[in-house]
Amino acid sequence: MALVSCLFYSCSNGSDDPVTEQPQPEDNGTVVGIKTRVNDITVPVGGLRAGLYMVNYLDGQPDKLLAQTNYVNNQLQVYVDGAWTSEHPIYWNDMDTPADFYAYAPYQETVPNARQIPFSVAADQRSDEAFLQSDFLWGTVRGQRPDDGEFSLMLSHALSRLTVNIVADTGFEQNELQATDVSVTIGGSRTSCTVDLADGSATPNGTAGNVMCHNNGDLSFTAVLVPQEIPFSNLIQVNWRGNPYTLQNSFRLEPRRQYSLTVKLKKSKNGFDIGIAGWDIVEEDFGGSIGGN
Repeated sequence: MALVSCLFYSCSNGSDDPVTEQPQPEDNGTVVGIKTRVNDITVPVGGLRAGLYMVNYLDGQPDKLLAQTNYVNNQLQVYVDGAWTSEHPIYWNDMDTPADFYAYAPYQETVPNARQIPFSVAADQRSDEAFLQSDFLWGTVRGQRPDDGEFSLMLSHALSRLTVNIVADTGFEQNELQATDVSVTIGGSRTSCTVDLADGSATPNGTAGNVMCHNNGDLSFTAVLVPQEIPFSNLIQVNWRGNPYTLQNSFRLEPRRQYSLTVKLKKSKNGFDIGIAGWDIVEEDFGGSIGGN
């Protein structure tokens, strides 16, 4: 994983029209300096592409992020070789007007509505590229003023991640269970959603399907998933050397959280068995007396 810390600029002409190519402002224009960090992220091959929005305060009060007509809309930022590059610089509207900033990745060239950005995780995340491109990042910083100087905007995970750890149990010889012989699939999950950049919330949509996990090595498999309530279904599907087994269960995925499940494989005369590790037991007794006079 890489921690990226660098400076990027974007641009605006100060109008409320959707921003495309911007004219150079007057000589006394002040450039917005944003130190953007991307935490716990592997940068994709070719660079990390992010979009930036800027919303000016109105009469001294915060204004809402709109579908399109913001001061800055979807300005492309690209992180390559340790530095951010941008199509244009951003300029403050004036030296008295604060602003809110919103950013997301991966970048989409066309965003009709910043409050409902369509996004889908890959149904097959076995490749590094598909796994990385399934990770939606979001960040915001509010109430920044032109005289505050350079400020930070943190991008973080907006979706959920589920890691399945496979453990050899009864019947397996030492080193017999290898990651190259195993594949893991998450079932019952909707892979599409819309993301509201105002708060980074993701609303699932579409039909449920399967998501094939990325092989992390060491018998660990991870999938990026849309936050949702997965109903009782074929939740964990493990295949070892052509022997399939399914664990049925329900699961709730909260945004910005990573979950881990340990699955134990057991050989039997008819193939193999599967089990899931138990809960961590809290020893304290939280009960008490009820009833009586």
